[in-house]
Amino acid sequence: MQARRAPRKKKSVETWEPAAPPPVGPTAAAYRIAGYTDGLVGATPECDLLRPHWDSGLRWPDPNNPQPGDWRWGAGVAGGVTWDGAFWRDTARYPAGGQLFWSAYLKAGTAPGSGNGFWLNFGSGWSHLHNDDPAQMLTGAAPRLFYDDGGFVAAVSDRRIINDDRRSETAATVVGQWKLVVEATMFVTNEVVQVWVGVKTGGNDPCGVYTRVDGLDPLPTLTVEAAT
Repeated sequence: MQARRAPRKKKSVETWEPAAPPPVGPTAAAYRIAGYTDGLVGATPECDLLRPHWDSGLRWPDPNNPQPGDWRWGAGVAGGVTWDGAFWRDTARYPAGGQLFWSAYLKAGTAPGSGNGFWLNFGSGWSHLHNDDPAQMLTGAAPRLFYDDGGFVAAVSDRRIINDDRRSETAATVVGQWKLVVEATMFVTNEVVQVWVGVKTGGNDPCGVYTRVDGLDPLPTLTVEAAT
């Protein structure tokens, strides 16, 4: 009688998936939107609702009988400073952001008050740091640039060994991304509105081209560079 052969032991399945290394820099203290001028972001027809209209609840003298849909800046609305398209890092004022977070509100020397940078005008809109408190950065409208370590799931082809058989499979892996967010504060209601949101995949610093993924402004891309 022929002896039975022991069942062949199967090799374990290899489950390696590639992962994006975290950014290592070096990073700068400040970055800016390349070629930024006032109105580059937030001044398109799609952003009309950002403007203070006569029917928004704000009141001005009415010498010329303006129509309800007319818009204009007026006393109290034009307070603050014109944003220069720059983002700054300050881990002392906003430790929650860490080394990979920059905001328009964190410029050196700024302090609470409309004239010192916590109220920013840009395009047809404006943004305000909630309660003039950096700790509440993400509660209000915050133009910001940061590394999103949650990233997104990307399909990556790799080689795996399954039961002695080499197969080419598609694996899902989490890839980190840099994110550029420009938000506005609505007049009267103080509602936060996304004006332009874009992402850049990979890279050890925020510099590069960001592709739009959301927001009122349809501008397809913006480029970020280190501020000098």
